[in-house]
Amino acid sequence: MNEEKKSLYFYMMLGYTGLLLIGLATMRQISVIQDFQGQAFGIVGLVLVWAYVRFMEKKLGISNKEFIISKVIFVVVFSMG
Repeated sequence: MNEEKKSLYFYMMLGYTGLLLIGLATMRQISVIQDFQGQAFGIVGLVLVWAYVRFMEKKLGISNKEFIISKVIFVVVFSMG
């Protein structure tokens, strides 16, 4: 594996870790604080960041196989948290 691919995977991992942390924080906020406006901001923000990450993946040329693998890993880790 060349250095460019290693770098790409590293930054993908960082991005998904950030999304995971934002998602977990939003879910915790939803369960602990019953603030509807805060919940809406958190969920909308998470969806917007997720859309941006997907857009950047397309621009970087991430293959569908890599996309599916990363999403499966993300969903498994998110559901465990």
